Amino acid sequence: MKKPAAELVSGIRLGFASLLAIVPAVVLAAGPDLAGTSWQLVAIQSMDDAQGTTKVAEPSHFTLEFGRDGRAALRLDCNRSTGEYKVAPAGDGSSGSLTFGPVATTRAMCTPPHLDQRVARDLAYVRSFRLKDGKLYLSLMADGGIYEWAPQQAAAAAGAAAADEERVVKPVQFAKGKRSAVIRDRVVGRHYVDYQLRAGAGQRLTISLKGSNRANYFNLLPPGSADGAMAAGELIDNRFDGLLPDDGVYTIRVFMYRAAARRNEASDFTLSVGVTGTPLKPVSATTDAVLPGTRYHASATTQCEPLYSKARECEVYVVRRSFDGTATVELRWDSEGKRRILFVKGEPKAADTPQAMTFTRNERGWRVSFGSEEHFEIPEPLVFGG
Repeated sequence: MKKPAAELVSGIRLGFASLLAIVPAVVLAAGPDLAGTSWQLVAIQSMDDAQGTTKVAEPSHFTLEFGRDGRAALRLDCNRSTGEYKVAPAGDGSSGSLTFGPVATTRAMCTPPHLDQRVARDLAYVRSFRLKDGKLYLSLMADGGIYEWAPQQAAAAAGAAAADEERVVKPVQFAKGKRSAVIRDRVVGRHYVDYQLRAGAGQRLTISLKGSNRANYFNLLPPGSADGAMAAGELIDNRFDGLLPDDGVYTIRVFMYRAAARRNEASDFTLSVGVTGTPLKPVSATTDAVLPGTRYHASATTQCEPLYSKARECEVYVVRRSFDGTATVELRWDSEGKRRILFVKGEPKAADTPQAMTFTRNERGWRVSFGSEEHFEIPEPLVFGG
């Protein structure tokens, strides 16, 4: 049988929740088109018998909202996406053609398995829709597969409540005079533990996780992140040793890989955490004035090329920590895209992404790259001040 277009795309995670009691209202609301409706992903059906149907483990992590302004908003696991859509209903409006324009997506490392990139890219292959039995089916071109969605509405609240029940938050506590701690704990099934500690830019954080179950991993989340990780234990043998790019509360999320979690497997683990070095404190506002109501010493716009985004200009903010080129630079794009980079004496040293960082110096400042597809221009005056 013909291979699906979806196989050309890397794996990702999706989520849905179905509430049959509200299905009639959703179908009627769709009327002659899809504007104003919202959905959660149930499954991905392949036309290849060998691949079959992929059920979505956590439906609430993958949502699709059709705005009345011709733009669609998506949650793709720990990322967010937006893009234009065009719909042309046929007959009674229960089916028709549907296409999506380029989708701008934030870039964050989500908990495995990774489904967000696949969904974002497969949207370009969507050619038609069908409403049947209260569900929405999006068909890909060339028999590439079918995405099956269920109504969202109250299911989102139910999913959030379930997630709260599965999460336990614990502080990382160091004994008096110590800079490290060894934590012994247990994780079972879908439950996970968020170990939180406050640290500063320029400090070095070390993490090591050893579990009795090989499906036991950790993710390191930067300050303010609910899902997107700056380090993923599955990619680094459950060990991290690196500088921190910003001040705030960092989260070490310990969890079971989803296949093992669905089987309700458990792991007894030992988590070792250490923080060394002196934080690079921000320059006092009395010495270098900050923007009113913020912690930033300056802001500007700059050229950028974030991955999965059409943005070519980013807002850029800086927290200066010295006048020798030591600072935390924060870049923002689209509605939620963010990247933080720590400069030390004029060189980029750390960032809140697991992607490898490289940079080149030019007459305007620096061109900082993550992998081969994400690039940011950082103005020199922003970092050094003056």
